[in-house]
Amino acid sequence: MMDNLDDTEHWANIAAEELARALELCGIGAMEVIGESNGDVAVAFPSLADAEALMTLAVPQSTATGSLYDRATASCLTLSAFADLGTPLTDESVEHAVLSGWVWTIHPAMRGRRMGWHVSVDIPAADANQVTANLNALSLGGF
Repeated sequence: MMDNLDDTEHWANIAAEELARALELCGIGAMEVIGESNGDVAVAFPSLADAEALMTLAVPQSTATGSLYDRATASCLTLSAFADLGTPLTDESVEHAVLSGWVWTIHPAMRGRRMGWHVSVDIPAADANQVTANLNALSLGGF
């Protein structure tokens, strides 16, 4: 372990290394997978198709608030449930939903005259570990 890394960043780096290997095993393209100082794992995909493959292969669809799927969709289910149920929002409940959700970024990427997309996502290290486990199980014939 490097002396200048705190535990949070250290474990995020380990989660990133394991996720990078699992993505490669499953044929999902990633330009970069790195652990961040805040404990997230940042993944940069070369295309929208690679980001879609991650979601399709590693994140089981669920309608449960707080599920991996909910967090992967930027807490969309949780925030929608607040609205649907008429639950009064507090700053704390919104902050919790936002901070536990994955942060997605997408931008155009021109390849000559052809339009494509680069996608990146910041995933909490615990979720990155679950995604890694799901991908590893898939590569072994399970999940």
